[in-house]
Amino acid sequence: MVTYIIARQLGGKPVITVGGEELGRLDDVIVDESTGDFISLIVEPVVEAPPRVAYPKDKEGNYVIPFDAVNAVSKVVVVKE
Repeated sequence: MVTYIIARQLGGKPVITVGGEELGRLDDVIVDESTGDFISLIVEPVVEAPPRVAYPKDKEGNYVIPFDAVNAVSKVVVVKE
């Protein structure tokens, strides 16, 4: 059975690495308008202790994580390190 997730339901979800390190909260999703495919996630980093990951940051300091780095989506979004 296929489960569909509406992009609106993703906002604010915690984003963690497969190793369990919290990156932050999902702030936005970049979508290809012509295909509807997800391109990347915009993640507001945790303030207390920014993790050491190789993902680039945008001009606001948010992580830009390619969608192909996403391993799972449920109560949290799990991404590769």
